[in-house]
Amino acid sequence: MSWFTKMCRNTGLMIHQIIKPVDRDQPDKQVINKKVEEEKLDSQVTLRRTTIEEVEIKQAGKDSAGS
Repeated sequence: MSWFTKMCRNTGLMIHQIIKPVDRDQPDKQVINKKVEEEKLDSQVTLRRTTIEEVEIKQAGKDSAGS
């Protein structure tokens, strides 16, 4: 990735963080495993499968308070 592409991407991410900040009421998610399988069929066709495993942690005070 060229320096200009990286700069544009990072600028876009920064603007996104300002416009839509992270909502802390949502449960925290953490990616524990990411696996990418790739197979080239020919020079124009590539098959790609991405598997992402996440762990979601909910805050105990918010969910169990109403029960």
